[in-house]
Amino acid sequence: LAFSRVPADALVLEVGMGGRLDATNMIDRPAACGIATLGLDHQQWLGPTLPAIAAEKAGIAKRGVPLVTLRYEHDVSARIWEVASTAGAQLLPLSGGWEFAVPGDRLRYRDRLGELSLPLPLLPGEHQASNAALAVAMLRHQGAVAVSDSALAAAMTGADWPARMQRLASGPLTGAHAVWLDGAHNGDAAQALARTAGTTFGRQRINLIFASLRTKDPEAMLSAFSGRLERVHTVPIPHHDCFSPEELAELAQQLGFTASAYRDVPAALAALPEDTPTLIMGSLYLAGEVLRLNGQAPD
Repeated sequence: LAFSRVPADALVLEVGMGGRLDATNMIDRPAACGIATLGLDHQQWLGPTLPAIAAEKAGIAKRGVPLVTLRYEHDVSARIWEVASTAGAQLLPLSGGWEFAVPGDRLRYRDRLGELSLPLPLLPGEHQASNAALAVAMLRHQGAVAVSDSALAAAMTGADWPARMQRLASGPLTGAHAVWLDGAHNGDAAQALARTAGTTFGRQRINLIFASLRTKDPEAMLSAFSGRLERVHTVPIPHHDCFSPEELAELAQQLGFTASAYRDVPAALAALPEDTPTLIMGSLYLAGEVLRLNGQAPD
């Protein structure tokens, strides 16, 4: 979640791609640091295994600064603990200083300061509740700026994140098609997206417009949607080193999907029926291009 009106000298950080090598690590004394869900991604920079990636992510730890994390497998947690302890950070893992649950339509949060009952995030997907709880924990465990309970509640319903299961408006690209857009670009993100799609569409099969950078794992992304897709239309990512549509279509066919290659998103969308939901996935670069083509580029 993004929280507005937080002064620059009280910056609250959540890890981006690089962890130790991330640009945010230039800040010597952040108010709080956080690590969200960990998956295999950016291996060329972060390492080939989850424990290696965890160590890189934990490289943002600073002496005396809270490092708030979610719950991970034992070997991953051990690496985070090792790096955080060496740095002298105050490690606050989920269930080790704070916790949350989602009973019904509320997010219940608890830590040493007490309990909160908050609205669920408007952002779709069960995983957004854990992201929101992590953000709340970071704000509750920092002391640089006061954040009221009402501000936390408002953030839940006010946060907007383009290309996160975003229903596109009728526009120059979409026309009469029902189109959703997501920037998922690794296997773990695709698994979360597939679960969200299951909640959104139920048993209805969907069309997928798909692209992938060559640094990613398209098989893992496509496999997350096994049994859920009507057909796959593969496209390139303009101006980026990506798998060709033909390569991706062949891979999709090997995985058991009906797949065809297209020169771009408009051509792929034009070949799909309007009466079946369409999901565009595979790259944030692709997502940006789709939003531009549909006249919905973020401000």
